[in-house]
Amino acid sequence: MSLIRKILFVIFILLPISNSFGAMVTEVQSTKVSDGNIGGETPNTDEIVSGIQFNNDGTKMFIMFSRDDTEEVEYSFIHEYTLSTPYDISTKTYTGDSEACHLNHGTSNRHDPYQMEISKDGTKIYFASRATSNGEDHDRIYRFDLSVPFDVSTCSYAQRTTDLDSPTYQNGSQALDHATHEDNHPQGVSISNDGKKLFILMESNTHDRILEYKLSTPYDLTTMSLVLSAGINLGSHVANPMGMEFSENGKRIFIADHHGSHKEVTQISLGGEFDTSTFTVDGEVNMKTLSDLDQLRPIAFNKSGLKMYLGNDFTDSGDDMVHEFDLVCPFNIIEGKCPPITDNKDRTAMVEAQIEIAKRTIDHSTDTALNRLKWIRRNKDKQNLTNLNIDLNFNNQIINSLTEAVKTSTTKKKKEDKKQDVFYWSEGSIVVGKIGDTSISSAKKIGTDAITIGRDQFTDKNGIKGLAFRVGRNDADVGTSGSNLDTDTYNLTYYSTSPIKDDTKFLDTIIGIGKLSSNLLTVLDGKNLTADRNGEQLYGTIRIKDEIKKNNFTLIPSGRFDIGHTILGSYKESGIGAIDVEKQHVRSKKIRTGLAVVEDLSSDDYTFKRHGKLEYVANIDRSSNFKYTYISDGSTKFNETLHTGSLHNLNGEIGIDIIMPNSFSIFLIYERNQELGTGHTDKIHIALGYLPNKKTNYAFNLEGSENIGSEFKISKNINDFEIDFKLNNQDVMKPNIIDEASINLIHKF
Repeated sequence: MSLIRKILFVIFILLPISNSFGAMVTEVQSTKVSDGNIGGETPNTDEIVSGIQFNNDGTKMFIMFSRDDTEEVEYSFIHEYTLSTPYDISTKTYTGDSEACHLNHGTSNRHDPYQMEISKDGTKIYFASRATSNGEDHDRIYRFDLSVPFDVSTCSYAQRTTDLDSPTYQNGSQALDHATHEDNHPQGVSISNDGKKLFILMESNTHDRILEYKLSTPYDLTTMSLVLSAGINLGSHVANPMGMEFSENGKRIFIADHHGSHKEVTQISLGGEFDTSTFTVDGEVNMKTLSDLDQLRPIAFNKSGLKMYLGNDFTDSGDDMVHEFDLVCPFNIIEGKCPPITDNKDRTAMVEAQIEIAKRTIDHSTDTALNRLKWIRRNKDKQNLTNLNIDLNFNNQIINSLTEAVKTSTTKKKKEDKKQDVFYWSEGSIVVGKIGDTSISSAKKIGTDAITIGRDQFTDKNGIKGLAFRVGRNDADVGTSGSNLDTDTYNLTYYSTSPIKDDTKFLDTIIGIGKLSSNLLTVLDGKNLTADRNGEQLYGTIRIKDEIKKNNFTLIPSGRFDIGHTILGSYKESGIGAIDVEKQHVRSKKIRTGLAVVEDLSSDDYTFKRHGKLEYVANIDRSSNFKYTYISDGSTKFNETLHTGSLHNLNGEIGIDIIMPNSFSIFLIYERNQELGTGHTDKIHIALGYLPNKKTNYAFNLEGSENIGSEFKISKNINDFEIDFKLNNQDVMKPNIIDEASINLIHKF
């Protein structure tokens, strides 16, 4: 019964591997790395490829190998290659023997190196060294330093660990103890991105392990101590591991197994970044079914994790080879185990940029309309287009006193006629924003250029209503690899304001709709992922404010509530590692409270006002769910909740208003939105207005002593052309007699 169970277990494990893993891993190409003539001998079959690494942008590849030059001494070297196309091993050029690093540590050159690791800043190289066959004790980790980052020709020996066979460095962790420490050899090494953790792959005849060590001084091997609460017992998953590599974010480990006919790569998922205290073995892939690999040793990945590299030595031709593989999704070789895109900072930043642009488009459209309303209120005395003028003049004081009632009524009529006034305006805005690097997202620079045109007029109750159309162009640069998001926006906004009390307290309301059209370009290791995405918007704002006047100053406290909803459509990327994205809802809610001040510095000819504002903004709805699957592996659906923007924000602005005698007006505003802890946005608003000069003066004049005469005059000015119509009657008792009638056309220069 036990035998049957074992057979069934083997079938259960092997069938998924043979049926599905081929789709997750595909060999692209291989290249020979048996170059040079270091040590005075031509490369031969005694070479052992034991390490593969790249610099940060993939333009350099480093190969570590050892060669037996004599019976007594074993020399180890690191060769450097330049890649004309990043991470494309077919474009390599060997830099020459003079550019290699000779791993001579000065005490004994006899060591057997495994799996080198280069620090993120390119200044330190680590590799494992195990005991040789003659029983000499060389179970250590070595560090070499580079005086020039990623230039191995500048290498020099720095330090090494003490004897790793000591129980102090092997016993007590959750990876289980090893009774015979001399038979337990390091064959792989990795270091965390911050240099505070060291991981050693231990091979033995009993059980293979991954041990985790703490470095009390980052990158300093002499300060290492075993972490007892961590470590992985590899058990039956590997037989002779000779290479170990972490994913970029430290959440996965990959083991290259040299033993047997399978030549497997094992994938392990960790519970935290560079934390082996909790883990899951995802599975193994038999590389012999995918490639002609014979002697599998080192393993490496490109920065995005969409390419895997394996070293192969002792081929039939005697050449050492590096094999390049494409992966369906980053840092994954097992079907159904693709990681979320949030494991890649550029990927996450691209999604966040889409959310940010959607929210900012609503904010900018709303702010433009509110800026217009604020301008009108600051300069409301300049908004009357119709001027009614009645003059009653009598020598008799009693009769003159009666004319005041008539003048009062005409003043009221003057205000009522303001509802006919129409004002046309436009605004251009430039917005530049930056959101800094976070733990899951690359930095983003978002720029916006927009133009708005609008018209408004007074309402029956001395309020104002208007309509504005805004066209914007948004450009977001993500990370440093060339990822970019271009979005065109179109927004139609209705705005209004109404006095609440005494023409000093106002209620502003806004409602708008919009459309977005985006082009997405995500660059991963020089490969482009492209897509198009559209969206629709609905938004509204309510603001209450008061005006407190004192001399030439006006204080304006205000409260405001914003709400918006954007629906971003589904899309599919094209390219390696592409994703299929579902429809996405982006909601925003903001509460604001602020204080503005206006100073009137007007002259007789010009209206000149300067103003400023300080505002606190609470962004109370910052979450959006991003749902997707990998196109080449749809077995797992992802639903990522992303939080964008800061909860607490401070807005500040300064500006000026200028109204000129020639019917033109201008205002200029500089605004800074500081997202506390995340980033900022700078805005420049430049608005131009034109008041069509179509004033009509109605003048009715009565003058009397003994005889009462009258004059009725209509004067209309159209863009500096004045038309006068006048009727004169010397005696109102004879209305049928017109003493004078005239029409005049005058152009004012």
